[in-house]
Amino acid sequence: MQAADQKLIHFFEQVAQKDQAQLKKIKQEQSFCVEKGCWHFTLPDLYSFLKYQDVVFSCIDYKQFRKLIFNCPVNQIVKSCGAEITIVNKMGKVDKSSYALVWQVMG
Repeated sequence: MQAADQKLIHFFEQVAQKDQAQLKKIKQEQSFCVEKGCWHFTLPDLYSFLKYQDVVFSCIDYKQFRKLIFNCPVNQIVKSCGAEITIVNKMGKVDKSSYALVWQVMG
């Protein structure tokens, strides 16, 4: 699953750095909400999105993906890029909770 680790880290790094091509894809996805300063998502929606973006993710099931995202240093990567992942709406189960990648305002 190492290739998936690297792809996931690279994806979040691109989003945290506001990569225009990646943001365009995210904005076109109806299950996501991109507002000024943040991107809202759920884990099931993120998994569905990534499955169609890269074959690496279509080769793992949702449970593997969920394990991957919690074991990857995604938070450290986005922080090093000036962003942060937060829980927006905690619903008791990670699959039902909402998350946001928040871009820090550089001043």
